[in-house]
Amino acid sequence: MRPVKRGDNPTDSNGNPVDFKEYGDARDDLIKRIGDYCSYCEAPLLAPAVEHIQPKSKEAALEKIWSNFLLACTYCNSAKGNKTVDASNLNDYFWADTDNTFRAFIYEKDRAPQVDVSLNATNQQLSNSTLELIGLDREPLHPLLTKKDRRWEKRIEAWGKAERARFNLSRQATDSMRDQIIDTATSTGFWSVWMTVFQDYVDMRRRLINAFKGTSEECFDHNTQPVQRAGGKI
Repeated sequence: MRPVKRGDNPTDSNGNPVDFKEYGDARDDLIKRIGDYCSYCEAPLLAPAVEHIQPKSKEAALEKIWSNFLLACTYCNSAKGNKTVDASNLNDYFWADTDNTFRAFIYEKDRAPQVDVSLNATNQQLSNSTLELIGLDREPLHPLLTKKDRRWEKRIEAWGKAERARFNLSRQATDSMRDQIIDTATSTGFWSVWMTVFQDYVDMRRRLINAFKGTSEECFDHNTQPVQRAGGKI
């Protein structure tokens, strides 16, 4: 899951914080800040929807609050639905806007994201809870996977494109090839897949971090290895 920097509440022409009349009004500002990708599964979004970290049905006071917004696809939004996420259990999950969520999961070929077993027991539990909350653990044979939910299929397609791109780069290591790979990656989405496939290519990983709008640079060291996010749980 890509760690993102949403930033402070947008301001108007007078420098005053924007007061959103409807939560959907925040969509364009969110896209400008973190790109038009699902904040959970990382799929590219044709019709981005404002997602409430704490559901508005549970926390009505946060319905139009910028710090409670991310972007989500239909399936992540549906899986999360109205499950209880409030001040009492917010810290039971990892969040892309406050944690280095790239450290929380392992991405493997032909699999849904997996809990990183190198994490301590507490973080493994948080990682597992996060996967279950948004249904990112759903793959063939999972009881809750539906035919319409193609997140895992699209992730596999992205993996195949990334592998072919890596092979092409090994044959033709030019700047134009690197630029083409970034164009393919940003149009395909699934940033964590590309970062994993190119794990031995520091230059490409740096380009991926910079190319996907709103990726939190502070979550990576100079060799593009994930590090603890300041103020985050991981």
